[in-house]
Order: sequence, then structure tokens, then C-alpha cells
Amino acid sequence: MKSLISFSIVTFLKGYPFAMLLVVQLVSVLIYGFMSNSGASHVIFNSIGLIVPILAVWVVYRSPIISWVGAVLVVLAIGFSLTATFSHQASLFIWAHIFESLLYFYAAIGLTRYMFADDEVTIDELYAAGATFTLLVWGFALAYSACQQIVPGSITAAINPQMQRTWVELLFMSFSIQSGTGIGDIVPVSNAARAISSIQMFTGLMYIAVVISHLVGLAASKRANNP
Repeated sequence: MKSLISFSIVTFLKGYPFAMLLVVQLVSVLIYGFMSNSGASHVIFNSIGLIVPILAVWVVYRSPIISWVGAVLVVLAIGFSLTATFSHQASLFIWAHIFESLLYFYAAIGLTRYMFADDEVTIDELYAAGATFTLLVWGFALAYSACQQIVPGSITAAINPQMQRTWVELLFMSFSIQSGTGIGDIVPVSNAARAISSIQMFTGLMYIAVVISHLVGLAASKRANNP
């Protein structure tokens, strides 16, 4: 029974490779929300922080863009992150978050090119559309994280407004802005943070206007041609 389940999972991931990244990111959101300040929670947090960028590189390798760029970005991101953790130099996390943010944006570009590579809409492309959205969310959340480290007080909230925002709060704000549902109780207040959020608003709007409408148009055209 276990071997059958394992075979089914492997077969599914081979057929729909971008589903793995989407599932891991969505599940990690739930995990982040229920983590405490315990040692085990920090281990889980750091483990996810390593898994997601590696999956992003895997996505880059499966998309029609230059693969070595993704490899360089993930090495720099993980390298700076590990160095900052073991050397206790918090300032290095700024570079780690910048390079990881660039990696997610680069992977999102690769998935977008993948979705525009043909005139058919496949199930895998639908997973790619979801994964692209979450990659952009992660990329901007990391950009906000770097921003609040460079310019303290860049992002405030209704609760503990003077403290730096946690990763969960930054993800929540990024999801809110990217989806166009509003910022909620977490607000960018510095010029730098507002500039990043403005770019994200534009990106979210163009993602729906260009990418999603492209997939919907192809699906409608296929249905019209095959009544």
C-alpha cells in the first residue's frame, strides 16, 4: 500500500512538476501560522527556508530561461543565510533576503515564459499559474523584510507598531497587496516600503490582466473550436 502511494505521488509530480512548489508554499503558510518560539519551530522554519528556494531553482531548470542564474542566486541566498545564522551577523540576512527575493522573481519569469510557450492550456500550466503567484508573493515579502532591516520602522501594524514585522505578517501583507484585497492592519509607511508595495500592486494587476487572461483566452478558444 505504501509503495503504491509513493508511486502515485512520484507519477503525479512527474506529470505536474510545478504542483510541488505550489503545495509546499501553501502548506508552509499554514505551518508558519502555528509555529511558536520553541527550538523545534525554529528548526522547521529554517528547514522550509532551505526547501523553498531549492524548489524554486528546480522550477527554473524546467522553464525556458538561463538555469545557471537561478543556481547562482540560490547559492548566494543560502550561503548568506547560513553565514548570518552561524556567525550571528544579522546584517547578512539583508543580502540573503535580497538574493532569495531575486531568485523567486527570476523563477516567476521562467514560469510565465513557460505558460506563454504554446497555445494550449494544460493542467500543469494551471499549477504553474498558482506557483507563479506564490513566487511573487514570497519575493515581495522578502523584499519587505530586507527593506525593514535597512530602514527600521518601514512597516507598521495595529499591534506592536514599533516592532519589526514577523515573516508571517510580511507574507500576509504581501498576499493582501498581490491579490488586490487590501493591506489590512499591516501598512508600509516609509518611502522605500511604499515604493515596493506600489510595484507589487502593479505586478499583481498585470499578472491578472496578462497571464490569467491569456490562459482563460486559450481555454475559451479551445472550447469554441471543439464544441
